[in-house]
Amino acid sequence: MAHIVLDVRIIETSTGRYMQRLLEELNDQYSTDGNIYTALMPSAHVAKWQARLPHIRVVAADAKWYTVAEQWSLYHQLRRLRPDLVHFTMPQQPLLWTGPSITTIHDMTLIRFNNIDESDIALVYYFKKQVFNVLMRIVMWRSRAIITPTNFVREDLGRVYGAKYLDKIYVTHEAGEIPSVEPHTITEFEHTDYICTVGNMFPYKNVERVILAFEQLAARYPDLHLLCVGKKDSFARTLEQLVLDRHIPRVHFLGFVSDGQKRWLLQQSLGYVSASLSEGFCIPVLEAMVEGCPAILSNASCLPETGGDAALYFDPYSTEDCARAIAEVVDDPNKRATLSAAGLAHVGKFSWQKMVSETHQLYLENL
Repeated sequence: MAHIVLDVRIIETSTGRYMQRLLEELNDQYSTDGNIYTALMPSAHVAKWQARLPHIRVVAADAKWYTVAEQWSLYHQLRRLRPDLVHFTMPQQPLLWTGPSITTIHDMTLIRFNNIDESDIALVYYFKKQVFNVLMRIVMWRSRAIITPTNFVREDLGRVYGAKYLDKIYVTHEAGEIPSVEPHTITEFEHTDYICTVGNMFPYKNVERVILAFEQLAARYPDLHLLCVGKKDSFARTLEQLVLDRHIPRVHFLGFVSDGQKRWLLQQSLGYVSASLSEGFCIPVLEAMVEGCPAILSNASCLPETGGDAALYFDPYSTEDCARAIAEVVDDPNKRATLSAAGLAHVGKFSWQKMVSETHQLYLENL
């Protein structure tokens, strides 16, 4: 009998769907495998998740990532738990930990791009980025196995940290579906033609490109709207100001929406657009496809791997090409129907059950 600890401190963030489905499947399918599972997460979420995971011990761990507490108190908490294996579901982890571990690295965005908002002090941000780069090198070296969500990320890690690590980097494709809640109509857009973006608005997400492409199309499609769904932070406010300064009509920033609202938005949308420059998997692509929404995607990063032949692609560095792809979908109902059908077929290639089965196998092989 082995004790396996999962560090899921970011379970309620935008990356959390991966951790949520991992824990749920472990609880439902692998609780009788003879191992003991412990999940570490912020105390505010312990009661909720303990109720949902009766076969997994849920323990409070309030050390924030990129903090001294992560390096010191989390390290000592792990020592007290005496695990036979730790699965760090993100690279951020105690430098002092030398016990057996597996690490999930979702993408290389924090290394390749800067995301400095108005609350950041630039010098502190760049210092943290250098520390993170050092941590990544240590994690690559000491982890018994590295998990990535796509082959693109696996190869990217090999390019940056050395091909010598490729033999211990395993790809476990994620999946994408919105929890089975009823679609919830947003009445303001009930009888509106629109395209939408979904996700945070960090600069690397390149939402600005979608807005500028929409600006080119606004006069041609006077009844078309652009709905931007995601956290209303300083990055979103910068984009809102861009819209105001350039007098771009019919662009709406909705902030967070519920799962029911997201389902309705995707079901009614003429297309889901992502111009992102960097992703690890991009679950919203498959969420859109599950709801029958045509996917219009950047040809950068892992998006062609996630979207396969079921999406329409464009150059994310070209406003004109982004506008071309959007117009191609808006103009042609047959194109939309073809993309919708292709997307629904494509999502069947991905499964959370398969992802967790592959992860569980890695646990057994690395105990």
